[in-house]
Amino acid sequence: MKKLLLMVLLTIGCAAAEPFTITDEFVAYIQQGANPLAFGLGKDGRFKPYSTALGRRIAWRQPVGDKQWFAAGLTKADAEKLLRAELALALAEARKLVGQQQPAKKFDELPRVAQEMLVDFVHSEGTANVPPAFLAAVLAGDWEKLIRKNLHVRWLGPSPDNFRNKAFADRWIYSGKLMPLPAGN
Repeated sequence: MKKLLLMVLLTIGCAAAEPFTITDEFVAYIQQGANPLAFGLGKDGRFKPYSTALGRRIAWRQPVGDKQWFAAGLTKADAEKLLRAELALALAEARKLVGQQQPAKKFDELPRVAQEMLVDFVHSEGTANVPPAFLAAVLAGDWEKLIRKNLHVRWLGPSPDNFRNKAFADRWIYSGKLMPLPAGN
């Protein structure tokens, strides 16, 4: 079993790296983690601002950037364009973060799983708030540590960010993408 686990981890860690692109599937994952209950989505198909512990947000937890959104809201298409623009900024910040923390590593040479995790956390937590232990585990491909030490768990104020934590766990942990699940799960 240990030999199989090691082979799987090495395969994931050695998977051919590619420049990161923001795919529709990645956007859907971010949307699911940010607002799975579609808070603020009206019957007219437009998102209106809603309250969070982080302040007023719209669509997939984007900050309300225009006071007109309170009355008019945002179409799903416009909200998704805004989200994709935020993810592009998070990608640029993730590239910088990797270069600052481990200059010998290049973001675009990391496995896709590491790239996605870093863009995800930079987007949701902000570059300065990416936990150092999380960053180190992702850069090392130490999925066992990431999972067993709960380094992937995010907080929203005084309590866990259950939506994002569940989306992350469903995508990476419970799917068996990072490590094989024990028998019976």
